[in-house]
Amino acid sequence: MTSGVGDQDSGGLPVAQAFGAADSDRNEVFGQLVTGDADIVGLVAYSIYKQNKHDWLVSFAKQKGREPNESELQSYIIGESTARRLATYRHLAQSTLDGNGPEVSASPSSEGFAQRGYAIAQRNKMAAARGATNPAVKAVGYIVAAVVVAVAIYLAAKFGLPGVGRP
Repeated sequence: MTSGVGDQDSGGLPVAQAFGAADSDRNEVFGQLVTGDADIVGLVAYSIYKQNKHDWLVSFAKQKGREPNESELQSYIIGESTARRLATYRHLAQSTLDGNGPEVSASPSSEGFAQRGYAIAQRNKMAAARGATNPAVKAVGYIVAAVVVAVAIYLAAKFGLPGVGRP
């Protein structure tokens, strides 16, 4: 079962039909999240949207004992395509690409959209609370310090030290 209910982006290959509903949101939500072929953040955001939709479809069927009707599916799509929700998907996608995304269980949770185990984000927050510095920030600091020292040595060699007379 896929969340790509009737996706038209399958390259002409047969696509599994989950719940028998048409995927009318494909162009609408995809077009709002993805700005072009090179928009990796948008593509990841759309993937996250599709994962959430799949989880919703599975949870809906489990809780209601039936597939959602077209009206219920459209209500879901409307809620997920608000400007705030689309921005949230893009933000989560960027965080994921940066290595700070949530670690979510592979199977849909019984709580619907609950995302558990933000282990990476929690470690970063705890490290920040302890006053730990990001290794990348430390590296940049060392590079800047090395450049400043090198420039100081060069200027001292070329022009001499202030207050020290030349013979």
